[in-house]
Amino acid sequence: MDYKIYPFKRDKKYRLFIRFIDEYGQKKHLSTGLTYPLKHTKKERLLALKEAEKVAEDKIIAYYKGEKDTKPKIDSLRVFLSNHYYPHIRSNLKASTVVSYKNALTHFIRVCGSKPIAAYSKTDIQKYKVKRFDKEGIKKTTINIELRSIKAAFSWAYKNDFLDKHPFKGQDFLFKAKSKRRAFKEHELEQLMKQTEGKMIGLVIRLSYYTGMRVGELSKMRWRMVNLEKSYIQLTSTITKSAKSRIIPLSPKAFNIVRILEAQLKEKRKKKEHWYKDKPFPTCYVLQKKRGYGRYECRSIQDTFRKHMNKAGLPKELTFHSLRHTFATRALENGGDIYAVSKVMGHSTPMITSQFYDHSTALKYRDVMDLLP
Repeated sequence: MDYKIYPFKRDKKYRLFIRFIDEYGQKKHLSTGLTYPLKHTKKERLLALKEAEKVAEDKIIAYYKGEKDTKPKIDSLRVFLSNHYYPHIRSNLKASTVVSYKNALTHFIRVCGSKPIAAYSKTDIQKYKVKRFDKEGIKKTTINIELRSIKAAFSWAYKNDFLDKHPFKGQDFLFKAKSKRRAFKEHELEQLMKQTEGKMIGLVIRLSYYTGMRVGELSKMRWRMVNLEKSYIQLTSTITKSAKSRIIPLSPKAFNIVRILEAQLKEKRKKKEHWYKDKPFPTCYVLQKKRGYGRYECRSIQDTFRKHMNKAGLPKELTFHSLRHTFATRALENGGDIYAVSKVMGHSTPMITSQFYDHSTALKYRDVMDLLP
């Protein structure tokens, strides 16, 4: 039996495949299901090849017997999601994010049906867009969020060998929707800072701008996450959107804001000792209400922010989240490394950061052009 075993690099591994010519003279490729790491020893590679040799003939015989699909049989998308994908995202994402993913995939099955995952094609995405937008009147931005969730599920299936081919890979499937990611202009930010000077909301706004933190992270942050000695904040996985811990170094301005908040809490604990009888300092929230030891809720922060935005006569399209965009935009425009900015922002990859802020990173490419003689 004439065949060849060869490695194929995919997702930080070498995957071993069998290449042979079938009875019609067509070149065929079958996965052995065996892998070895990118950084490997000669012994590891030879061992993997030896194991592949053991299964190669059986795979080819199965192919000729009509058992061409050597992957685990997945009857439908619904079964795949329930048995494989949902357990994965439940253990890696926040509960609220899991709900968002599941809602999108539920709509996808409702519109396109629960077929075997290999049976979906690009036309299913088009069908979904038409149904959700034209027939059901859903906003384009909402549909785009759903489509990203749907594509993520198929990407995971492809990455983990449930699919030989990604049905939506390379497809420009998103609606062209106007971006709401608007950063503050310099004069707008100065106006807001002036309007909130000396107020609690002013400290919150400044801390968000100087760190790029989300409103939910600010609201739930406790003092045990703040390291004043080494000047950084370590957000725990329980409060971040990605459900992963991340470190945010404190700039001198951010450090001063944190010091002010620390002094305020210490003074409050002296005056209201009975409130903090069983509340050690590290367990207290960084942003505390005036009464009691409770935290400021996200909605309360956003409402107060909007009140002062209106007083300053600033555009309604600017939201509290715009402070985070302003942080990233200014950092990149001033020469910040995109990898470092991505880490501080809590994005899964620098690619995500570049998609959101390509208008800023493009500015740095001018230096490259100046290198040409």
